[in-house]
Order: sequence, then C-alpha cells, then structure tokens
Amino acid sequence: MSAISRLYLTKRMDTMLTQEDILQFKIFEGITLEELDAVSEISQKISYSSGDIILEESSYGADSDFFVILQGNVKIELQASQVQSGRKASKRLAVLKSGDVFGEMGLLRSKRRSAQVSAYSNLTVMKVNQKKLFHLFAYNPRLGYLVMRNLASILSDRIMEMNFMWRDDI
Repeated sequence: MSAISRLYLTKRMDTMLTQEDILQFKIFEGITLEELDAVSEISQKISYSSGDIILEESSYGADSDFFVILQGNVKIELQASQVQSGRKASKRLAVLKSGDVFGEMGLLRSKRRSAQVSAYSNLTVMKVNQKKLFHLFAYNPRLGYLVMRNLASILSDRIMEMNFMWRDDI
C-alpha cells in the first residue's frame, strides 16, 4: 500500500476518501498518482476539533505550510475594529470545504497570515511543508507547474467571488 493510501484512506461518513477522490481536488488536477504520492510523503495528516484555531491572523510563525481540506469545513475570518465601540468584531470571508485549500498566501509569500482560520466542524487536513514542496517542484517541474497553475486558478476564483461579495455591499 502506498504512503498516500496509508495516509489518506480517511472515513467520510460511510465512504472512504481514496487517491482518486483526492486527485479530483482542484489543487491536484492533472497530476498523476505517483506525483500525489510524492506530495503525501512531505505532508502530515492532522485532525482538528470544531472551534480549533489553525492559523492566527497576523501571526508570522515559523511555518509557511499550506493545507488541503480532506474532510470537514473551516471558516476564514478577519478581525475588524469597530470605531464607535472600540471592540473588535470578526468578519467572515468564507467557509471552505473538503477539497479546498488554505494557507496558500503563506506558502507563496512567507509573510504574516492575513486571516484567522478555524475549524468550523471536525476537520482533517493534509498539511504540506513549503520547503519540501518547493524542493519537490525543483525535482519535478511538471508537478510544480500544475500545482501552481491550479493554485492561480483557485485564487482567481476567490478574487472573483470577493468582487461579487463586495459589489453586493456597495
């Protein structure tokens, strides 16, 4: 059994999340089973409980890893100051589901985190190590191209969604 099979045969209700299921995630479109296995070798499977904070807004932290949601949901929120009351309030930007990614800005820029990410339900993620991923991309440029192309598409879709969301608020 390959490392990806051992790592990601995760129960999801009464079904199993297979390699083929994971290959359907937008971030992995176009890659082979062998390439997915290589990514799994540099990743960790981590589980969180509902309400757990995974990434803190404005944290610099040592890691620039990014996450692929295998099961469950996360909410992405910004802390906004309310001028009149002096309190801080959260503004929900998105709820992400199985197959979605987060932490991609840290992966690309190694800067402070721009939002808080917390588990909205019980959650299982694939945490991908940035340095090892970039080393893998140097070894397999095709894989690097496909993942980065897919990430660009994901980010483009998110920008378009945000444009529509803000347009509705105007």
